[in-house]
Amino acid sequence: MDMEAAQRIDRATWKRYLFYLDLCIIAVFAVSLILLVRHSFLGGQWYERGELQQTTDLLWMIVADAAFLVASLAWIFYRFFRNQYLVMTRKF
Repeated sequence: MDMEAAQRIDRATWKRYLFYLDLCIIAVFAVSLILLVRHSFLGGQWYERGELQQTTDLLWMIVADAAFLVASLAWIFYRFFRNQYLVMTRKF
């Protein structure tokens, strides 16, 4: 098997891989958004009950959810604006 041929990926395959990656990132965004809302709600309930240890644990969960949310949103914005730039600079 020729190693150069095995290392090259054609444009259509690369676009298909990026499309699947984008779908996974959107799923991560949706799940992290749902978990952020859920953990925020539970943290408020535990704080109202006076359970500060559980509130602290849920605060760290909120931080983790926010980190995944920011990372996935950054990827979505990057892909959106990059694709928009490619469409705008395309010669017809």
